[in-house]
Amino acid sequence: MPDYHFMAADVRGSLLAILIFPLFVWAPGYALGFVFNLFEFRNRSAAFRAVIGLPLAIALCPILTYFVGRCGSMRMAQGLYLAVDLALLAILAFHAKDGWARRPRLPDGWVFFAVTISVWLLVTLFYLVDVQAGDRLYYPTNSVDYSIRATLIHSITTTGVPPQNPLFLASPPAALRYHYFWLMTCSLVNRLGSPWVSARHAEIGGAFWCGIGLMALLAACLRLFVANSEVSLARRLRTGVLLMGITGLDILPGMFLLFLFARGQMDFVLPSLECWNEYVDWFLHSAIWSPHAIAALIAAVTGFLLLWHGASKTGWASWARYGLLAGAAFASAAGTSIWFTFSFAAFLCVWTAICIGKRWWREVTVLAIAGVTCCALAYPYLHDLGISPTAGSPIHFTVRAFSMTALVPMWPGMPGWLRLILVNGSLLPLNYALEFGFFFFIAGVKWRQYRASGEPPSRQGAACLTMLVTSALICTFLRSDVNGTNDLAWKGFLPAQFVLLLWAVDLWPRRDRLSFLSARRKRLLTVCIVLGAAGTVYEIGIVRFYLILADRGVLPTLSWMAPDRQFGKRNYAVRAAYEWVRSTTPETATLQYNPDVHQQVTDAMLYSDRRFVAADRDCDTTYGGDPRLCAPIMTRLNRLYPAAGQPAGISVAEVCHDLPIDVIIVKDTDPVWSDPHSWVWTVRPVFSDAYMRLFSCHNTADDSLKRH
Repeated sequence: MPDYHFMAADVRGSLLAILIFPLFVWAPGYALGFVFNLFEFRNRSAAFRAVIGLPLAIALCPILTYFVGRCGSMRMAQGLYLAVDLALLAILAFHAKDGWARRPRLPDGWVFFAVTISVWLLVTLFYLVDVQAGDRLYYPTNSVDYSIRATLIHSITTTGVPPQNPLFLASPPAALRYHYFWLMTCSLVNRLGSPWVSARHAEIGGAFWCGIGLMALLAACLRLFVANSEVSLARRLRTGVLLMGITGLDILPGMFLLFLFARGQMDFVLPSLECWNEYVDWFLHSAIWSPHAIAALIAAVTGFLLLWHGASKTGWASWARYGLLAGAAFASAAGTSIWFTFSFAAFLCVWTAICIGKRWWREVTVLAIAGVTCCALAYPYLHDLGISPTAGSPIHFTVRAFSMTALVPMWPGMPGWLRLILVNGSLLPLNYALEFGFFFFIAGVKWRQYRASGEPPSRQGAACLTMLVTSALICTFLRSDVNGTNDLAWKGFLPAQFVLLLWAVDLWPRRDRLSFLSARRKRLLTVCIVLGAAGTVYEIGIVRFYLILADRGVLPTLSWMAPDRQFGKRNYAVRAAYEWVRSTTPETATLQYNPDVHQQVTDAMLYSDRRFVAADRDCDTTYGGDPRLCAPIMTRLNRLYPAAGQPAGISVAEVCHDLPIDVIIVKDTDPVWSDPHSWVWTVRPVFSDAYMRLFSCHNTADDSLKRH
């Protein structure tokens, strides 16, 4: 039997994080709703108050946490929220005697939502915790993203706000260049739940609550923004929650590529279904892979709901109250996901111009107050980010990429820009039909509904249409290129996707009453839903089981995760080593492994909860720091970790003297491991197993680093 039960530890830590999160992402929102009487909070039903508290907290608390943490400390922010929690309990207890906060009557359909939340909890845990079988341990393939963010969460916990880049220990320390507002909330949970809740466990808890927050946001929008008397709110909400679980038609190209692999015509299998093309991440995928993007969506749309509701009021006091809070929500979104907020900000600018043209002066007034507030609140954070000395323009013009364009021949001398227009542009309908699936055809149904009515869109309809078109244009003709990824096109589509979801929850339940919708089109929509659900099931399975199947020889190995078919045993041993590091070194200890990596060292970032001198060959300066300071560090580390066949040109003692390292790490996959005369075998480690050896840069007799 194994010495460590990591899977059980992950489940316990994640569940504890999930239980702690409401202290920071629900109770404060409930209190804010009560204090400012947002959306007539005090006169609403208990169910409404319970639901709206979650998006309000996700929208308004991150910017508050940022300023309290920046001007004070994260400990102070934690104390503030715990005080708010206690005050809320006092308020509820005080009003219980007059019936305001008595035990609420369960709303209609509560069984469905209780089951949905339970299923979502199981999906989150199944998707994200490590799976252990004896002495084999497997993390899901999306850990490549979670590992980075876990390291950043730990940096916020240990260095405060603004946090330092934990992937490059420069002198002086480099400020983190990243949208980290959601990670601050995870850090609060990490602080309160430590040592049982690691940074990764807090991140998993955050993914769960972002999914719940998205359901709450949908309920709020259906009640406050796109009300429909023809279909009950409970039915619309059930439809929307179920539709969140489907993706586009990705299963079709995914199965085609899998068929080619089975026939021996391809030597790889995609570790995620979304990888077949330029990403359009649907809600379940985004909530699991990029919960911060969903948090930004919740913050921005909640801000828009505040704008919308504030414009319906009369008097400067109401306009100022709702405008200021909407601006705070937009500032939270900016610090939570910059690329999503870029797309949403473009929509707000266009919507402001439309309001001016229509002479909707109340809307213009509230929008102006929100815009000024957002700029004022977001400026310190944007200033903290700074600009990389070698960075060029982060945004470029393009025509959205489509993987199938590789099959289209190109004549000699054809310029790249012309190919983008002729090939990528002409294939955009097919591209989006595959990526959006059911929702692509819902957009067509909505367009036919507008034409059949013969009337211009309502004010709500105009806002939704503007949000959809603005988001689609930006993600089609602009791309970002900061870390070799097009995050703008991946995250910037979320506003359009949310609009399509709102349309779907009204159109799908009434499909039998739409005269222009033929039986063939109804069957097509049903088929798209089935294929979208199949894509979701396949995505969960391949992400969860890829590494297990690779170890068994069913799928090819991944060079950036599993270099051989011993991944399970190696990962178990590696996590055991990092558990030893977490239990015997201070929170601020610095580690160093061989930085000559294919992509990143996922396990070190995922399990260690420590910082690194240089996380890769470029010191990961994308996340902060001057790249020019990296070269001298890499010169020393390259001599400590030489290429295959080369002897080490520097000793452990020399590296420890030159660099601020506490623990040096070597793995069996490093070339220096194979040299029996190297420092790996001539220096006594403080920890060793069949796959890892750790060396202390301190006195080996020091009791703070006990030998294993």
